[in-house]
Amino acid sequence: MADASAFRLPRTWLPALLISIIISTLCAAALYVLLAQHDRSLVAQRNASAVMAAEYSARATARTLAWFSESMGGENFGSIQQTLEQHAQQANLLAAAVIMDNNVVVASSNPAAIGTTLQDAASLAARRTQSGVITPGIEQGRAAFIVMEPFRRDNRVVGWIRLAVATPPEAAAPRSDDDLGRDVALVIAPLLLLTATILMLTMRGLMSRVRTLLAGIVLEAREQGPHTIPGGLDTTERGEMA
Repeated sequence: MADASAFRLPRTWLPALLISIIISTLCAAALYVLLAQHDRSLVAQRNASAVMAAEYSARATARTLAWFSESMGGENFGSIQQTLEQHAQQANLLAAAVIMDNNVVVASSNPAAIGTTLQDAASLAARRTQSGVITPGIEQGRAAFIVMEPFRRDNRVVGWIRLAVATPPEAAAPRSDDDLGRDVALVIAPLLLLTATILMLTMRGLMSRVRTLLAGIVLEAREQGPHTIPGGLDTTERGEMA
């Protein structure tokens, strides 16, 4: 009897293992999807924050140059030219220029561009609104945003500060599938072990109670049934014959 119980006991654990695996698989899939979505959202927020910070910095620089141009007066842009050449050393600054109202470049981070005419979508938008604008564009074959900031004399716009700043590269990237799988496994493995242990102990206890209950029923049935005698006749039949 003990050998049969020992043989059947592991079989009572198989449903517990199967249920644990199913539950853990569903939890792992749900956790993987949630982590992937969270990574994409977090990466998008970080990259957007990096772009906003770069735009804010570029706009602040353009306003500073515009105030500097307004404070100079006259048409001497030598000091601004030196400033632009110094700013040209910044890695993310692709181009910087001072453009007069007639679209002629009077100062530039690239001295060869002085005296040329420059007119693009950003300058057109700025002239239309007569205020500072920032628009996406392409500069030197790279994705950039163009900042146009006006400077005034006698309360009228006489020129524009134009900065072309490279769009920041993606500062963050979502975790790879392998990294996500490893992180999910670190969470699910203890859950699988805990669930399987609880279910196994629960089912073992239930099976033990069921066996005890069945044994009691069988014993009670035997006690309430007819009693037999060695001659093959029960006690009822013996009384009738007498």
